[in-house]
Amino acid sequence: MSASDANALPERAYGTVALLRRLRRDTTFSGRSLVVVLLLATVAASGRIVIPVTIQYALDHALLGDVDQATRSRVITGAVTVGVVAVALAMIASAVMNHRLVRTVEQALLELRVAAFARILRFSPADPRADSGGALVARVTNDVDVVTLYAQSGGITLVQNITQMLLALAVMLVYSWPPAVLVLLIGLGVPIAGHSLQRWVGRRFDTVRRHIGELYTGLLEVLVGIDTIRGYGIEERMGSRADAQIDAVRNAQCRTLWPMGVNISIGEVASGLITTTVLVAGTAAGVGVFGVGFGLSAGDVVAFLFLVTFFVRPMQFAVSSLADARNAEAGLRRVIEILDLELETETGRHTALPEGPATVELRGVGFAYVADRPALHDVDVRVAAGEHVAVVGETGSGKSTFAKLVTRQLLPGSGTATLWGVDIAEISDEALTRRVAIVPQDAFLFDRTVEENISLARDGASREEVLAVLAQLELTGWIRGLPQGVDTRVGQRGEALSAGERQLVALARTALANPDLLVLDEATSGVDAGTDVRVQHALARLTRGRTTVTIAHRMHTAETADRVLLFHDGTVVEEGTHAELLARGGRYARLHAVWARDSVAAPRRVPSEVGG
Repeated sequence: MSASDANALPERAYGTVALLRRLRRDTTFSGRSLVVVLLLATVAASGRIVIPVTIQYALDHALLGDVDQATRSRVITGAVTVGVVAVALAMIASAVMNHRLVRTVEQALLELRVAAFARILRFSPADPRADSGGALVARVTNDVDVVTLYAQSGGITLVQNITQMLLALAVMLVYSWPPAVLVLLIGLGVPIAGHSLQRWVGRRFDTVRRHIGELYTGLLEVLVGIDTIRGYGIEERMGSRADAQIDAVRNAQCRTLWPMGVNISIGEVASGLITTTVLVAGTAAGVGVFGVGFGLSAGDVVAFLFLVTFFVRPMQFAVSSLADARNAEAGLRRVIEILDLELETETGRHTALPEGPATVELRGVGFAYVADRPALHDVDVRVAAGEHVAVVGETGSGKSTFAKLVTRQLLPGSGTATLWGVDIAEISDEALTRRVAIVPQDAFLFDRTVEENISLARDGASREEVLAVLAQLELTGWIRGLPQGVDTRVGQRGEALSAGERQLVALARTALANPDLLVLDEATSGVDAGTDVRVQHALARLTRGRTTVTIAHRMHTAETADRVLLFHDGTVVEEGTHAELLARGGRYARLHAVWARDSVAAPRRVPSEVGG
């Protein structure tokens, strides 16, 4: 799946309100929490709004009023006291609101991240989205982080400022409704003028988030394939690809600047217009032009100007922060899209399968990764319970695709595939993972101890069970030779162990799972000579009593199997025991001859004719 495909998840037109509803539905984020935050924001904003009211009262009833000194002192002292108390209450309410809002949002985003990650883990192995890598990582990390950063900074301030704007407007209406209505009309022009612009900004940020997902995919690919990149000396070429992806992110972000700048300009123009309007209106009231309609005293005019400031500054911030809000909204939408992904239902699937080794049957199976280029076609195969079948063929012949179909990492494009006589698509995930196991050629180990990597195969597995499995595979001597035995840490991707030792851990993990169908996908192809004998002995004991399908890279495996399937151009062209196929003198005999000749000439070389 390409990077672009990885990002092409189903998109839904979620608006801000719809996103908040989804948060309420999928997390503990509640309307009650939001109401509490808004009440605290109202208290915080009220504390600021009290200041111009106290100034107006002191001006009209003390400083500019015809009162005695004692009255003047009492009025000023009372106004100052009320202002100090109001500011203190505003500070306390603001602090509590910040704490509550951050805590509420962080909890909701934590639950959202966990839910998205859990949804990804539930992707069926046959679902191509399960391999979308870095793009999905970007959605549950970077996209959520964008929302978190906004909630901790711009989001909090936006709540406070909008509340302050509304309260300031309400008090202005009390002082004199005509200029307040003018302020309201000009203020309403901002969202009306910027509506289409905000949708434009939102689409630009959707593009930014998508390019960031593609960048994550590219960087993850480079990190995973770093040894191959260094081995072929293509650092510069891969670096150029990464540079192109980084440039794409930068260019996408730069394309948001122009509409953002226009948006901010709208806010600044509106702010200047509001201030000018109020100054003109206040002056007119002061000289008596609008004395009847406005009825503003000197203190009222001063208070009104303060209130305009408390309205204009938050409006400017709100407008300038809308771009960040759109960015956060785009990130949140991409996370919600993961939760919207349809998952295959387990309802009606078989959970109880017949006991014992599996029977495997493919009838008329075809599969294509790309339309009109079948990787498999007309495959008819039956593997009996307890049989060991080796699958051989040249590179690209369809061997690995066959293995993925048998383990339901892929579903047939045509025909049917059954295990234990049950259509593989109808078997529940739980039953399949409990009864079927695959050991790839490059076993993945987690950065934990050997014991922890083995015990992953079964919940609650004890150390005694792990040691028993190692003894069963005759690996006790090997494990004792490790620095800390089963407590030896294997490093990232098992880099502290050799390729053969990583495979030994993987085989022990599989043995602990105790599957009834075992698929070995070239499990010995990369094994070093030092551990090859141990791996072969472990494999012999592991496959005993189980149905086993081995994708054979080396013909030694085919020689010891009960039956051999030779794939060529996506179908089975020869089938029989090793001896029977040699006697026929066909394609298998020629491949075996090439392998035997090259093995004598260079025992450690693996012939490419049989690989893949």
